[in-house]
Amino acid sequence: MKLKDFLKCLLLWGSVFPLLFAGCRNGSLASLPEVQSDSLIYRIEQKIKQKQKFTFIKENYFDDKFYRKTKKYFPIIRKYSKRYGIDWHLIIAQIYKESRFNENALSHRGAVGLMQIMPYTAYEITKELDFEFITQDPRENISAGIYHLYKQLAYFPNADYENRIKLALAAYNCGPARVFDAQDIAEYMEGNRNEWSAVRTSLTKLTGADWKLHLEVWEMGVPNYGYFYGYEETIDYVDDIYANYDLFSKIF
Repeated sequence: MKLKDFLKCLLLWGSVFPLLFAGCRNGSLASLPEVQSDSLIYRIEQKIKQKQKFTFIKENYFDDKFYRKTKKYFPIIRKYSKRYGIDWHLIIAQIYKESRFNENALSHRGAVGLMQIMPYTAYEITKELDFEFITQDPRENISAGIYHLYKQLAYFPNADYENRIKLALAAYNCGPARVFDAQDIAEYMEGNRNEWSAVRTSLTKLTGADWKLHLEVWEMGVPNYGYFYGYEETIDYVDDIYANYDLFSKIF
């Protein structure tokens, strides 16, 4: 018997039995309503297919190292995510993008560790929190990174949930100043400064090639924080992390 036929039988008898007994108590069979099961069956089938797809992704897209490291660092991720009101799925997605869970990751710019924290940022966080080995201790690196993301979120209080996360991720990657400049351009172009889609487009207009636009936006004729040419990396960073965040929220 096919799954669809089997589910139809279950739904049909699940509806008929109570009515049969009710009819017997009243001395006659009640008129039975038509069972509208097709839409429910479709939803169940879609759920099964979705679960199968996510199971395939879990088993084939991520290697054993990813699951070992996720399990190893999950307690500290969950602890500090909860402390700062951030979904832990997002932090796992961010670490996966930043370092692929390589504790010894070092970028060409000098960013260090699982959360790829720059030495100057680590120094600033050390002054604010009781951390001394952010660039050496993986757990302190995670804790500091979550705190740093929390600080970026505070820059965009008027954005909705999704846009706030995306703007904060962009700020984590390229610095909040670049995002502020992009927000100015978005607002000048009658876009919403609190929507990632508008800021995403505006980041591409912070280079010297758009100097005419800059004359219209800023009194000095240049972005407040200078030209920015690393927008492709930032856009890719935000889009990748949010896509994986959405995925991890479904499979974990």
